Amino acid sequence: MNDPIIRFGSVKILCDPPTLVLTVALLNAGCISTERTVYQEPERVKVEFENDAAGRLFYEALSKLESRHDRNESRTSISIPVVFEHKHRVVDGENVAFNQAVRRCDTNGDGRITEQEARIFAEQADRR
Repeated sequence: MNDPIIRFGSVKILCDPPTLVLTVALLNAGCISTERTVYQEPERVKVEFENDAAGRLFYEALSKLESRHDRNESRTSISIPVVFEHKHRVVDGENVAFNQAVRRCDTNGDGRITEQEARIFAEQADRR
């Protein structure tokens, strides 16, 4: 009985049937693959402003920070070649940046941003 010959370009490989079956099975084996993206979007913290000027200053400074803000992203990848691959990604949403900005701006933590706090926050945002 003739053993099959496998050719790769000009290279010939002589293969017995069990080896051929095993090779074909390994090459056709499926890969279990999962990919998951999770968006962290906590609720916005409750905040009030002393007056319209405080609100305007805060939101203008926040928009400057967000335009320069690279979203925080966490990636995890686990892989066993040919058999298994798992990817997990966590992305911070807009509320994360908002909540951080409120915590930085509301220096006394009373949930109310005064015009003075907003001015200081806006000055710091301009420097960044």
